[in-house]
Amino acid sequence: MLKLKRTAPILAKLDIHSLEVLSGAALAFVLRAVGAGLAFALNVVIGRLLGAEGAGLYFLALSVVTIGAVITKLGLDNTLLRFIAFGASSGDWDRVLGVFRMGMRLVAGTSLAAAATVLTLAPWMADHVFGEPALAPTLRVMSLGIFSLATMALLAESLKGLRRIRNAMLVSGVLYPAIALVVIWPLASSFGAPGAATAYVLGTGTAAAIGWAMWRTNVAGVAAPSPVFERAVLWQSCRPLWIMSIIKQGILSWAPLFLLGIWGTAADTGVFGAAIRVSMLVSFFLGAVNTVIAPKFADLHARGEIEIMGGLARRFALVVTLAASPLLLTLIFAGDWVMGLFGPDFVRGSAALAILGLGQAVNTMTGSVGFLLIMTGHERDARNASIVSACLLTGFAILLVPSHGLIGAAIASAVSTASLHLLSAALVKKRLGICMIPIGGHG
Repeated sequence: MLKLKRTAPILAKLDIHSLEVLSGAALAFVLRAVGAGLAFALNVVIGRLLGAEGAGLYFLALSVVTIGAVITKLGLDNTLLRFIAFGASSGDWDRVLGVFRMGMRLVAGTSLAAAATVLTLAPWMADHVFGEPALAPTLRVMSLGIFSLATMALLAESLKGLRRIRNAMLVSGVLYPAIALVVIWPLASSFGAPGAATAYVLGTGTAAAIGWAMWRTNVAGVAAPSPVFERAVLWQSCRPLWIMSIIKQGILSWAPLFLLGIWGTAADTGVFGAAIRVSMLVSFFLGAVNTVIAPKFADLHARGEIEIMGGLARRFALVVTLAASPLLLTLIFAGDWVMGLFGPDFVRGSAALAILGLGQAVNTMTGSVGFLLIMTGHERDARNASIVSACLLTGFAILLVPSHGLIGAAIASAVSTASLHLLSAALVKKRLGICMIPIGGHG
């Protein structure tokens, strides 16, 4: 009887938190679905307008820019989310504004320096790294996206910390592809891959500018007499996250395409780039939940409610797994049709698409394990899991990409993605006592 009395308040709290996440995730899901649809349409337009070879040049340039943005963010996107969420929930606006200003200034400086470096070295990279002299003009234009992408990401995470989920989703997922779609037809039709790169820079740059305006509006009138933040505290948190983000968002996401560009052809890269972008749709349900649940984890951990946090994480791991299943089956059994939307040259990527989809399915089934580690102060564990996955990716890529091309790149990518999230789930169990098994399991 006593056990039932103790359990009842926990169940009530679980219902409250679940409803809060569900209501926020519903909005995030709608916006993320719109963004995913727009991004998919944008990639289809790129494939149709540029063909496999032109799309390959675009995706190669995009891989360089994305890796550059990940490096120059210094791991501050997740750090800003964590500290802003904690500061806003406790009313510590000095902390909120201090960490935001310091983070944005650091990233603005590093990303602009990286953009200038890529702009200068574009011809050398095109010739000596990729063996594609035609890549240089696209890479020059796309280099400006390092700054716009990095600042856009930080602004979106900062808005999440304030729990302005709608604004964050608009900045990170909807505005960029919508704006790029408006301008890509005339630009890509007239200038080819450099025109598509221009559309990318305009889309991310405009989204970042709107995100800045949203942030200013949301913190207007906030009482913060001395908005300062200790650089040492910031660096202590973001340093392991920086390494993790370089590996997870840069190496794991883009290295297979990057290496395929070195060892394969531009056409192979174009097909693989389209396949990997489509495969990421499998985890977009999880992304919608993560948008809302990450700051909730930070809040629950600060209050010591680990059991509630575990129940919340498991529940939504099951939800997103069930939601993603029909899409995964479509990618596996109707891959020819899906890839054919990009053009006839892309159909040969259907097997790679199925393999990539299976890797993303593991990501979905294990749920929000990365954010469970990061939002509870176990950034080093998240980093270590990423390092192991990067080692597996490197080994499989070196072994398979030169001899098996598209399929080799897909296997390397899927293995690294699956290993990252399975190892993270094991670390969540070890550190927090939370078993991240969608069906069954107890924290």
